[in-house]
Amino acid sequence: MNDKITRRRLAAAALSSAAALHAVSEQAPAPDDLNATAREQVRKHSETLAKFDLPMSTEPAFQFKA
Repeated sequence: MNDKITRRRLAAAALSSAAALHAVSEQAPAPDDLNATAREQVRKHSETLAKFDLPMSTEPAFQFKA
C-alpha cells in the first residue's frame, strides 16, 4: 500500500473540500431567514410545552442569594 500522497492527490482533495464548503455555504439561509426560522421554532416549541399541565411541585424551588 502506498503511504505517500502525491501533489495531484493533495490538490484534488483540497479542491474537493473547498468546493464542498462553497456548496454548503450557498445553501445556508440568509441571516434574516435564520432569525425568522429561530423565532418560528421558539413559537412552535412554546405552543407544544403550553399543552402540558405541570403542578407547582414539579418545579424546583430556587432562591438566588447574592
